[in-house]
Amino acid sequence: MLIFPLALLAAAIDKPFPERVPVLMEACLGEAIDAGQVSDTAQSHKYICAGEAADGLWAFLERHKIQSYEQDTPEGKWLSREFPLGGCFKRVRMPDGGSLVEGLSCTIWVPRPEDKAAAPKP
Repeated sequence: MLIFPLALLAAAIDKPFPERVPVLMEACLGEAIDAGQVSDTAQSHKYICAGEAADGLWAFLERHKIQSYEQDTPEGKWLSREFPLGGCFKRVRMPDGGSLVEGLSCTIWVPRPEDKAAAPKP
């Protein structure tokens, strides 16, 4: 009797990209709000999560072979993977070449509504 519900759960967990992204993004948004990691940019609201939500998003992107690219910053070298409306960033090397201090965060940008008065008219 327990086999059928477990099979359904396994099928839901292994759905291909991008069907799982909204659930993972929701967890990241909630974590960012709880941690006070929400800010505004000119074009969007910016949410940054770390911890379990970021781990889940990174693992999902990695499992689905979303290609990463390297970014060199003053805080070290990072691998980055993008998804709709966001991206995850994982530190892989410190700037001084010293022992790695792990870092992983994901950022979601929720576009701001366009100001209709300022928008060009067709």
